[in-house]
Amino acid sequence: MTMDRRRFLRNLLVSGAAVPALSACGGGSSGSSTTPGGDQPMLGGERRLRFLAIGDTGTGGAGQTYVAKAMEQVMAAQGADFVLVTGDNLYEEGATSVADKGFLDKFELPYQNIDLPFFLCLGNHDNACTPLGGGSCNKRGDYQVEYHYSEQRYSRKWNMPDRYYTQAFGGTPEQPFMELFVVDSNPLTSFYDDPDPAYSWQNFGEPQRKLMQQWVHSSRAHWKIAMSHVPYVSNGKHGNAGNLDDGLRWLFTGKNADGRQYKHFLESCFANQADMLFTGHDHNMQWLEPRPALGPAEIILTGAGAKTDSIKDAKRNPVRFQQGGQCGFVWVELYEEKMWVQFYNVDPKKGHYELAYEQVCAKPIMAPALA
Repeated sequence: MTMDRRRFLRNLLVSGAAVPALSACGGGSSGSSTTPGGDQPMLGGERRLRFLAIGDTGTGGAGQTYVAKAMEQVMAAQGADFVLVTGDNLYEEGATSVADKGFLDKFELPYQNIDLPFFLCLGNHDNACTPLGGGSCNKRGDYQVEYHYSEQRYSRKWNMPDRYYTQAFGGTPEQPFMELFVVDSNPLTSFYDDPDPAYSWQNFGEPQRKLMQQWVHSSRAHWKIAMSHVPYVSNGKHGNAGNLDDGLRWLFTGKNADGRQYKHFLESCFANQADMLFTGHDHNMQWLEPRPALGPAEIILTGAGAKTDSIKDAKRNPVRFQQGGQCGFVWVELYEEKMWVQFYNVDPKKGHYELAYEQVCAKPIMAPALA
């Protein structure tokens, strides 16, 4: 692609059309702020924050386009402040440079009408050298971090300041309304080990765990939200951390491919600390009930942003909702003491979308009153 072509597309995207702009668990409106750290809109005197969550998006195909169009419609009706992306941002083998055309075809163009910041984490396909998504080429994930800082990027929507990071939203610097904790699960669970020792558990996994613990425990955010790619629990084909990909691991040589170390990582960082955990990896949607080892955190898997999978074992873990065979996304509205969660199905062949499930829940973790 020539530099003139790049410049034209970037200008088009930057100036392109912007989108105009409830019981306890067991069972919308308009206006938006596009500044994550800004004040939250008030509704009835109560603070709130709204976002969309998608995952396993980066195909550049019809499924991703249909989901993006449905997101635009929901945003126009109900508002949103930002978008979370649970990884596998550039199928099938990540980016080969910061100038990879995949950034345009599999992110910028599909979401050109969504004028919001996207906060992304890395998936196994973002760190892969083959279509299998083996996760042994972490250098490719580094290109996605470099894109965050690139002056040549097509828009400013892509937010990935590091392989793992935190992001505060609203409130004050001392007490954000919400803080996002983004985990890089790939070096912790990859099918095949990266020959680069920089990504070993000793050199990457354990330092990430210690720093994440420090961030979470020192945070005074009212809402604490964790995001990672590989599931903690799932009724899809990849299964639960500790026994990931049961029946397929004979294919893998990665020392941590079963996810036992990863399970300990998540529990040591987020147990009784996080209100919600978002993951992807399985190409379906699930709202799983809290697990004792992780505390009261609500667990949402949203990996149907472009591809579809069936639910492999519907009874493996208790759920509030699960849906396979459809693309889709999640819309969330956080108030001070409750959250409103909606799951949307998107027909992967025709693009029709519908509200599949919604529920309002009390905030899982008790938190000090906001100033």
